[in-house]
Amino acid sequence: MHKTVTTIYFDLDNTLIDRNAAMEHCLRDFFEHYLPHVYFDNAQPEWEEHDDWGYADREDFVAWFIQYYQPAGWEEGSFWNYLQTHISQHVAPISSALRQQLTHWSQHYRLGILTNGSLVNQSRKIKQAGLDQLIAPEHIHISQQHQLAKPDLRLFERLLEQEALAPEQLLYVGDDPTNDILPAHQLGISTAWVSHHREWSHTLVAPDYIVEQVLNLPL
Repeated sequence: MHKTVTTIYFDLDNTLIDRNAAMEHCLRDFFEHYLPHVYFDNAQPEWEEHDDWGYADREDFVAWFIQYYQPAGWEEGSFWNYLQTHISQHVAPISSALRQQLTHWSQHYRLGILTNGSLVNQSRKIKQAGLDQLIAPEHIHISQQHQLAKPDLRLFERLLEQEALAPEQLLYVGDDPTNDILPAHQLGISTAWVSHHREWSHTLVAPDYIVEQVLNLPL
């Protein structure tokens, strides 16, 4: 780790929490209650492809889902509200190993979260995972609060300003090459990409570290 790093900020979804698993459980409940004629396990590859780890545009995903499955009585707006309301309920608490690691890192670094999403939904996920017990609220930045969203460089610039940090003092950890790694790198922030066994395919930029999961960070 660079000796100048004093602060580590994490993305939330699929970095600190397993967002994909929460989405699967959320949709499994939806299929069970509102699409009982559709076998969920057969449908899963289709919706996973369109969801694309949550990277797909939410409006596009919701529109596709409603048009493709045509659940009776549901429209795009009501289905989006369902996801917003229910996905956080399926977020698993972080593992004891990650809890211990974050506690250990907090003795040496300032820890925070920078995540896209709505204030209500992301705050629910953070609380459900137990991360609110480990990371101070003043170090939790949710894009809606700033009316900006990754990969907008201004969001990272605002984070640096509010935390009174120079770029070289910050390490940003995330799973999304476009939203997490690229903008941070452009500002001179050190980056760690959580690969989940994927291969890095970008040619114009590379993360400083590639780890399979947060626990593998070389701190």
